[in-house]
Amino acid sequence: MQHLKPGHGMETVAQMDELCLNLLTRVRVSAGLDPLERIWSLEHWLASLDRVKAVTCHADLPDYQSFCLVFDAGRSTPDRVEVERFRRDKEIEVVHRVPPPGIQALSALWWTEEDQGNVLFAKRKILLDEKAYSPAVACKMFGMLRENLEKLLGKDVCVLS
Repeated sequence: MQHLKPGHGMETVAQMDELCLNLLTRVRVSAGLDPLERIWSLEHWLASLDRVKAVTCHADLPDYQSFCLVFDAGRSTPDRVEVERFRRDKEIEVVHRVPPPGIQALSALWWTEEDQGNVLFAKRKILLDEKAYSPAVACKMFGMLRENLEKLLGKDVCVLS
């Protein structure tokens, strides 16, 4: 990539290559089940997911959470991530302030739509160094995300794209 710098003419600037993975998921849930409440509840995460080893809550308000999560991702030591979540009427936005090792950025949006009935949508965005990517890494990450969602909601997950 070339950039024009004032007073220096054209110079080549090294830039890290990043890869962005997006996963859009749709899950039909049982009537009467509030999927956003299950996603929001840290107690439910601890009770439902064997991978979650500990949660340290910094803030737990009706529309905002900040917490540290210790999570077994199959490495020699558990991952420790710092997460902020924002809850609005029909959605939850998630930002990993400190993402898992090897990941540059991780965010998610969980939402429901009135006209879709008993359906939860989830969009996860993962940014990582292109050199760290392989199909096996992607399959492992998406497999863990899918399994987490299945356990949180007690359902099979239908991946849209």
